[in-house]
Amino acid sequence: MATTTVVFVHGFLSSDEVWSAWRDLIRRDPALADVETHAFRYATSLLSVHPLRQVPTFDEVADGLRTFLRHDLAGCPRLALVTHSQGGLVAQRALARMLTDDDPDLARIRLLLMYACPTAGSDLGLPARRVLLRANLQERELRPLNAAVLDAQRAVLHRIVHVPEPSMRVLAFAGESDAVVSPASARSVFPDTGVLPGDHFGIVRPDSPRHRSYVVLRQALLHLAAEPPRATVVPAPRTATGSPSSLNDGELVDLLLEVPGMTDPAFRAQAYARLPPRVREQLSRPGPVRLELLAALDTLRDYRHLAAGRAFADALAALVPEHPVVAEVRERLVALDAG
Repeated sequence: MATTTVVFVHGFLSSDEVWSAWRDLIRRDPALADVETHAFRYATSLLSVHPLRQVPTFDEVADGLRTFLRHDLAGCPRLALVTHSQGGLVAQRALARMLTDDDPDLARIRLLLMYACPTAGSDLGLPARRVLLRANLQERELRPLNAAVLDAQRAVLHRIVHVPEPSMRVLAFAGESDAVVSPASARSVFPDTGVLPGDHFGIVRPDSPRHRSYVVLRQALLHLAAEPPRATVVPAPRTATGSPSSLNDGELVDLLLEVPGMTDPAFRAQAYARLPPRVREQLSRPGPVRLELLAALDTLRDYRHLAAGRAFADALAALVPEHPVVAEVRERLVALDAG
């Protein structure tokens, strides 16, 4: 049985066929004999002309990827996601949604390797795209500084990359002559990045085992194989007394959502407005509420030296005075300031 399973995720207007050469190279590589490959395929097109079909959103594709990992690859103990272009955004969105749901499948994913991912968006033909593809829900999220894309990136950075002992390695590579996704956008703010020969499509067309794009994947897989097995970490359940200090972030978000008005973006904006300016500037723009609140908790931790957790608790108490849920979450929010 293979010990590592590579899951390839294609990009916008592409298909799983883009990975054929990669799968052949891995299959013929004796050093990767314990690696098997699968390609995740999803619907992507310029327009949907069928009256009963539509171009799926990123959230729908991301959930499709989660379903594929959970059911089709249920018996695979160690997963590596390898993506091209938009596929990297799909993978980041899936990871962010898994974080929100405390999905146990997240522990199986040990590598995310992205080629030419437009994390900061793509400017190519943007004015024409806005007009001609205004109904395409996937194209909208390829535009620069898309709020939902940035929220997913923030979740991945704060809760996967920038943790003391990360269980997943995240690599981002740009094409040196890529005019579709600039190197700055492909590398974005990820710490482990590089530049490879080729344009947006050449970067994923390895013609030999010496092609540098294949070499970096091969090295990443060998590095992964050399790591000792890691036990799956299951979040500790909430104690019978319900002590706020025992809550994980997902449970704290559940409590926050019980605060009257919390699901209203205007209410959250009022609460954020009471935070220190430096904290307020770093908060995510309105998006999926659970993901937004998880990102907000990460920001409060980052600015604990400004007592950001206490400030947020005070803001909620001012907006919803003497509410029992606010009292319950206050101790936990204040505890964020202590690290």
